Amino acid sequence: MIQSKKRLLNPFSATANTCLMLLYMAFSQAAQAQCTQLLGYIIGTVQVGCTEVTVTSQGNVDNYDYCGVGPYSLGPGETYTSFTFTFSPPVSGVTIDIAGLTNYNSGTEELSFEVNGVFYPITVPGNIDPCEPPCILLPSGRIGAPSGIIGCSWEAININETISTLKVENEEISGFPGGMVFNIRICESCCATDAGVLSGSPLQVCIPQSASFSPATQTNLEPDDLLQYILFTDLNDTLGSIVATSSTPSFAFAPPLLLNTTYYGAAIAGNEVNGNVDLNDPCLDISNAIEILWKPQPSVSFAAANPEVCAGDCLNFDVTFTGTPPFSLTYTAGGGPLTQSFIANAGTLEVCPPAGTPPGAVTLAAVSLTDANCVCEQ
Repeated sequence: MIQSKKRLLNPFSATANTCLMLLYMAFSQAAQAQCTQLLGYIIGTVQVGCTEVTVTSQGNVDNYDYCGVGPYSLGPGETYTSFTFTFSPPVSGVTIDIAGLTNYNSGTEELSFEVNGVFYPITVPGNIDPCEPPCILLPSGRIGAPSGIIGCSWEAININETISTLKVENEEISGFPGGMVFNIRICESCCATDAGVLSGSPLQVCIPQSASFSPATQTNLEPDDLLQYILFTDLNDTLGSIVATSSTPSFAFAPPLLLNTTYYGAAIAGNEVNGNVDLNDPCLDISNAIEILWKPQPSVSFAAANPEVCAGDCLNFDVTFTGTPPFSLTYTAGGGPLTQSFIANAGTLEVCPPAGTPPGAVTLAAVSLTDANCVCEQ
């Protein structure tokens, strides 16, 4: 909690400094647009608009308002105190007001920021708050109070970056300063991008056919969005396992795709960059997925120790299949098509040229072959 502060004379309030104050205000207000969604709790996870915000803290923190700024209070009494905010999805920026920062005989403190785990130097001052003298930018990129000031304040410190995590930290440099307070507003808007919904059952496709499914429905695209379709291998790492991208819901079997391997097809929508969906778009959206499996076509081969046979007699052929049993083989051997079923990958086929078949070669040919998954036809 902030100690009571006795206001000192604001050096910028004297008549001789009027021009300086006006210049300062003009410069500070040239900062980028301010955010508007105010956060108001100091611990836990809460949904704020379309953003899930998690707040954690370190050190002597409190829920406190001072000069109309709060509820985040840092210090006093510890070298480092901080609040950390985690945003999901990331926000496009934050606006922060601060008050109570001290640089006096009793003690000195400085305020700093980390964005996504990296120190973020402040280079543009905030706006003047009439409650207290204005703070100053330090050469280090931190914020401090002018010398001899018990309590400075700034409004509208803008950090215009894509932010997943923000850490606001107060460091006691010397003595026993009174601590400070701040509030935070986030820049976030609901993402309108929607990749829609895919309908249909899992697909089992026989090569060389393409895997095709119905286009996504219930889609919603912003003006700069693109809708595409992706083929990927890992439901837990969709973006990291994409193996093919298409403008239509259809994928041909081609390298690096493998047979008997489970793939997933989905619609994906986001900002268009160089003809493709930007995978780093914070509003990126992916539909539900359809399972896809390519199977090989079955095949058959015939073998006989002595392929000579007299008309009216029979000859046994050893038959070998690739694929998944059972098999249904339709074949010709000098006459009309005949069909025989096999329950394993190997079997025997009896071929009997009818009486009266003229001497010469008789061709044994497969007309069609079906296994448990696919049909192969001549």
